[in-house]
Amino acid sequence: MTLGALEALLILSIVLLLIGPRRIAAMGRSLGRGIRDFKLEFGKQNEKEELSGKEDEERPPPKP
Repeated sequence: MTLGALEALLILSIVLLLIGPRRIAAMGRSLGRGIRDFKLEFGKQNEKEELSGKEDEERPPPKP
């Protein structure tokens, strides 16, 4: 079962009527902020891992 253009348009218009354009815009905005924050934090975590990995490579192994 596939969703055609007419069905998608009907569902979108019903959602717009029930929720309202302001709340849809606010939900989109908050979703965008959440994705942006996630990417920023994930990027910071990757940088920390890369830096810690490089430090391990540069250090000589501990002497027993």
